[in-house]
Amino acid sequence: MNTRKIGEQIRTFRERSGLTQSQLAEKIGVTASAVGNYERDYSFPKNEVLNKLFLALQCTPNELFGVEEPLSEDEKKHLENYKKLDEYGRQLVDLFTEQELLRRSSAVTAVAARKGSVKSKVRLVRRKGKRGIWDAPGYKGGR
Repeated sequence: MNTRKIGEQIRTFRERSGLTQSQLAEKIGVTASAVGNYERDYSFPKNEVLNKLFLALQCTPNELFGVEEPLSEDEKKHLENYKKLDEYGRQLVDLFTEQELLRRSSAVTAVAARKGSVKSKVRLVRRKGKRGIWDAPGYKGGR
């Protein structure tokens, strides 16, 4: 967890966004000196300013307050793409994520006999009349 003060975080995210204090101030509706005061921890943004700050700096409250590490550009892209998926697409991503985590956490990893060949334990089928789409060993009641 990050132990930096909020002012340092504001400065880091502002600089990462390529904004000057004046440009950020204009985006969030305060003066440039107010932004400077936030960055030096002389004052703290009001709630309505904080909401604008998150949007202007393109960060989450947890990132700005140092509760979690900021997402990389690739992670942001994946998250945005995930949000665009329908239920079927999200189930696919969730299934493969779970399967990959299981594979990575397993003490023994199966190695394919031939170079470039991969054996999969997952069999995808579309079941008529069911909301779920999986028929995989060990996956939520699959065979």
